[in-house]
Amino acid sequence: MRAWTKGNGIECGARIGALATLWLVPVFIFTLAFSSGWVSTWRSFGVPAMTPQFLDLYSIPTAVETLHKGADPLVMNWGDPYHRPMNYPRVWMYLFSAARITRDKITFAALFLCASYLTCVSFLIARTTRAIEAIVILLASLSVAPLFAIERGNNDLAVFSLVFLACIVTNRHLKSGLFGMAGLLKFFPVAGMICEAIRRPTGKRKLAVLMTALVVFLILVQWRDFVLIRHATPVVIRWSYGVLSLEAELIHESLQLGATLLGFGWVFGLACLVACVATISHVWKNPDEPGIPVSDSRYAEMFYVFGGIYVCTYAIGSNWDYRLVFLLPTLPLAMEMARDSRHRGWSIAYLVLVIVAENSLGFDASGGRIVGHIATLALFLMLVAKLTRQTRTLLFGTRPLHLADA
Repeated sequence: MRAWTKGNGIECGARIGALATLWLVPVFIFTLAFSSGWVSTWRSFGVPAMTPQFLDLYSIPTAVETLHKGADPLVMNWGDPYHRPMNYPRVWMYLFSAARITRDKITFAALFLCASYLTCVSFLIARTTRAIEAIVILLASLSVAPLFAIERGNNDLAVFSLVFLACIVTNRHLKSGLFGMAGLLKFFPVAGMICEAIRRPTGKRKLAVLMTALVVFLILVQWRDFVLIRHATPVVIRWSYGVLSLEAELIHESLQLGATLLGFGWVFGLACLVACVATISHVWKNPDEPGIPVSDSRYAEMFYVFGGIYVCTYAIGSNWDYRLVFLLPTLPLAMEMARDSRHRGWSIAYLVLVIVAENSLGFDASGGRIVGHIATLALFLMLVAKLTRQTRTLLFGTRPLHLADA
């Protein structure tokens, strides 16, 4: 309730308008897509749509069908319209079977994931204190990358919602449980679990550490599946980000110029590693930059957890651009930092890069692919520096945990 009473009438009106727009735009898109053509509607908004509707979610019930026929859907999913192996942990098949979600119920499941995502963003908008903050979050949340996730019905939206809920609940046991669920549904949230464990006071880290260790153990038990999922996830240069995607982009561009970098991709990977290590080393040895207070400690936690997830996904491979949705919860803290002149330049640059990265796939034919790779790499290094400073302060500093280190 306090979120609605903050600020003057203009700010309250901006929040209400942003919330209405947040929900009405997807409703409008879905209405057009279901009535006037799925692919043409989504592509008019810059989203690279495909059929059948909610294609990514479609792979799970078809995987259940393939499994019932005695085949392994992580090797070859014959029920999928494109014969794509399912590249999710097997728990998704068990959940869909238990919930009796079949092909004819995919739309309802996808709309539920969309509503979950919009609910999380609504929380961020409702807690803004300035009109410009509500507008920035609205624009970022309805950018092409999140719309891409909605169009595909990608289950990253479910993982996003679980991690988000874990950040806002106050019960430590529930928080650890939600993080654990997210980590089992998709492996990369383990990075967020590690960040959350570090954030806890020294005497209260035991539960978080134990839950993280348990999830890592369960992932190792599924190592064969992990390898299959890795092989089933393509490394692409379009509509994607990450070290491997950027490496593939450089090789592609070199071929266009008549040269070749084939066989030398490891050089780029090494360069990224060196840049990352150099950034960490510099920040770790120079810890005296000032921190700034934040009005809500959840903002600091979201920045640390979701920022850590983004850094992990960028460093370990190739990710479809819809996973950029994990940058959204880092925006509130970045906007609060912009109020302080010492951090304004960093914050503005960060906000601009997030908006650029999340919309670059909508301009793929006009150089958006290259711009997107530049933006996501810059965000990676900026977050590495920020998270390193936060980690150093949390482990060895004396400042309270509600301070964000810049």
